This record gives sequence, C-alpha cells and structure tokens, in this order.
Amino acid sequence: MITKKCILAAILAAPATLAIAAPAQAQVSGIASANPAAVVASSKALTAAHQQISTTYKAAFDQMQQRRQTLETEMKPLIAQIDTNKDGQVSDAELTAAQTAKNPAIEKIRTAQTNAQNDLSRLSNPAARAELFAIESVLRQYEPAMMRVVNARKISVVLAPEVFQYAPDSADISTAITAEIDKTTPTVSIQPPANWQPSRDTQAIQQQIAQAAQIRAYQQAAAQQQGAAARPAGTPAAPAANTNRPAEPR
Repeated sequence: MITKKCILAAILAAPATLAIAAPAQAQVSGIASANPAAVVASSKALTAAHQQISTTYKAAFDQMQQRRQTLETEMKPLIAQIDTNKDGQVSDAELTAAQTAKNPAIEKIRTAQTNAQNDLSRLSNPAARAELFAIESVLRQYEPAMMRVVNARKISVVLAPEVFQYAPDSADISTAITAEIDKTTPTVSIQPPANWQPSRDTQAIQQQIAQAAQIRAYQQAAAQQQGAAARPAGTPAAPAANTNRPAEPR
C-alpha cells in the first residue's frame, strides 16, 4: 500500500509543480499520479481559510504594506548615493565601487533591509502560522481521500507527477482527491493550539503553494503587460483577477 508518507517524500523531493490537471477519466494500467500540494491548494477548505486569514489579519497585512513603503522611502536617498550614473538603478560595477570605497550608504542599506525584514517577519508570523495550521488540517485528509479514489478506480500504484516522463491527463487523480476532501472537510480552523508546531511536510507544502502563487502572479503581470502593449492608445486595461491572498511565509 502506498502511504501518505511515501507519496509526500516523492513529491517534496521533486520540484514543485502545482498545475492541476483535468478531471481524471481513466488510469493507465492501474498507475496514477497525484500532487499533494495541488490537492491542498485547490481544496475548498484552504480557499476558505485564506479568505478568513485575509480578514482576521488585515491590520497586520496593512502594516506590512506600510513597512515596505517606509523601507522604499528610506532606501531611495541611500541608493542615490551609489548610483553614480543616476539612471535609477545600481549596477554590479557601481555596487563594487561603493564597497571598495567603503561608502557608508552600503552599511545603512543593509541595516535598513535587516530591520525591515525583522519587522515584516514579526508581523507575518501569526498569519503564516494560521495558514500552516489550515494546510496541515487539510493534509490530514489527504491519505483517506486518496485511498477512496484508489479503491473506487482500482488503482494499483500512485506516483508523483514528476516521476513520469509522459502521462496523459487522465492519469492525474489530484482533482478527484480534492473532490473527496471537499465532501468531508469543506472548512478547517485557522487557530492552532498554543504549543502546536507545523511538520516539515506542512512547511514544504506551504512553500510550494506560495511559489505557485508567485508564478501565477508573474504570469498574470506579464500577460497584462503584453496586452497593454498590444492595445491601441487610450484603451482601458482589463481589471486584474481577484485572487485570495495567502499568508506570507515566516
């Protein structure tokens, strides 16, 4: 029997790919693939948890945005001191020259960045912890949901998608597993006990979900830029997609 531990070990050892395949129609000779991170990310429970986190920790998210703006304001005059050609950017040559000359702006920049990072970590920790608890709660449902799909479809082996050099979309049962989780666990709590600590698997899943969200945001921004370049002058841009804001990593 393929256990959750084995499947997670396989998926977490491979690069994260959270693209969710079309609903499975059939498996290839009893072999299927599933992506735990994709399953958790697309579950109703985690979507609802992200919405609750965005509301519960809105004040912290707003403070984080303000802190970033403060850092940007603080950095501008410091960067200007080492931006010798005044093009608004610091090249490797300019940075090297400033370091060689022991320009005090370098140390001030490092201090400003360190202080900002400490503040952002402090502000984001409660929301990140809430997200981790929600992820782990959904992840507990993964193995029983997978086994229901395995038994119903008479699957013999479930592997991570990265193991295959080629497989049809029908081999991926991630969507089917998500549907099973949605039936039994449509919501989860975002309030962990005081002494709770996330597992390594949970932390790895959170990182994969965050990376996938960053990739989607980049792709959307790139598509919007391409669309703006192709639009005639004066044509308004399409509104940005409304996506849930997950908690920031700790």
